[in-house]
Amino acid sequence: MKVMIVGGGKVGTYLASLLLGSGHSVRVIEVRREEIARLQRDLASNESVICGNGTDPDVLEAAGIRQMQVVAAVTGADEYNLVITGLARFEFNVPRTIARVNNPKNAWMFT
Repeated sequence: MKVMIVGGGKVGTYLASLLLGSGHSVRVIEVRREEIARLQRDLASNESVICGNGTDPDVLEAAGIRQMQVVAAVTGADEYNLVITGLARFEFNVPRTIARVNNPKNAWMFT
């Protein structure tokens, strides 16, 4: 399965490690440059980690979103996760999108 994860914090790193360990193809997009080296080290992969803003359609396109079967938006901001999953689903026709919801009051946006 081809999976794109936007957000390389604890949740994104854990999810990517789990999927890579199961033999899936994973791309992680992280906006914070200072986290890129840690992600590459933790995931033991340079080509799986991309530095960029996951809300930018050009970044998503360059990262290969059109070939992805799943996009998981796991940033720390519900608003970003909504934008990312909306772009993935409606602009790039990704069959399955998953969004992390931090604030339960925002859950209605994702249903």
